[in-house]
Amino acid sequence: MTFLLVTPARALPIQGPRRSLALDRTVPLFQFHSDFWVNLHQVLLHEALLRAAKADRRLQSTDLLSATQMSKRDEADWNAAIDFYAAHFETGREVFDHDLIRINDELAEQQDDGTRLDGTGLSSDLVPVLQTAAPVYRKYWWPTHNQSNQNWITSQSSRLRDLGLKLSAAITEDLQQHWPVAPIRVDICFYVPEIGHAYTTLPPHTTFSSSAPTLQGLSGFEVLFHEASHTFADTMTDALSAQCGAQKKECRDLWHAVLFYTSEVELRRLLPETERAAFTPYADQNGVYTRGDWPKYRRVLETDWQAYLDGKTSFQTAIHEMVAHLP
Repeated sequence: MTFLLVTPARALPIQGPRRSLALDRTVPLFQFHSDFWVNLHQVLLHEALLRAAKADRRLQSTDLLSATQMSKRDEADWNAAIDFYAAHFETGREVFDHDLIRINDELAEQQDDGTRLDGTGLSSDLVPVLQTAAPVYRKYWWPTHNQSNQNWITSQSSRLRDLGLKLSAAITEDLQQHWPVAPIRVDICFYVPEIGHAYTTLPPHTTFSSSAPTLQGLSGFEVLFHEASHTFADTMTDALSAQCGAQKKECRDLWHAVLFYTSEVELRRLLPETERAAFTPYADQNGVYTRGDWPKYRRVLETDWQAYLDGKTSFQTAIHEMVAHLP
């Protein structure tokens, strides 16, 4: 999962009683959308990357989209849109490229059904590309993609209703910061060509694949909350950064490992016993802790951060000890 802070906006640090406030929340945690224009944008990014014929962890398929009985005109319009995306966006990362972040956010302001496109905020050369590609996408692929998105949302609804508030309360208490006041917008898309196939930017906006095998069922639920935690992690990341500087340690992605670990621990605690025994966290399923410095991160998480999650030490002590014990 990936994340970029794109505005100076911050969630409020928690003061006073914490978990009770989160459990009393009446506003939904998330606002889910299957938005036509955001999906079209994500599909065109995916197809442009795929056409480059390079190995890329962001890809979700090895085959370009195709359709039987596609007219020559539709094929030409669709290929022209992919050519445009390849020329303008092929080298960009959705979570880091400010133009791609802006486009995704602007398209999220459109009507979900894609009945019209308001080009305000979009570049003048992109608007006609989207408008020309839209009827082709709607005719051949959108019904299937939209159904996949709706199925994913439906598949998570009962678990979200049963565990959502409890899990959000636990994670916000751990990270010492409130969940955003407004629901976090989550655009569910068939393809999300980013590493992990889900990413979050600020102001809070998560883009999440409905078709990625790694994001189904309980894993998808875990990752949804992992992504959410990116929006209220400032207290933890600031404290960690201060300690890394004070101890002259290069901590790199330790902050991100903290988010993975916190979500998986708190979810495991809340699961019914039958599911808890079979639960394998996303990071373990996908080898996250085996890469680069992450084996080192895991060791300090399982000792120093776990002690904090178990109530055996303070937040500040845990932050200090993690950095101190990091090789």
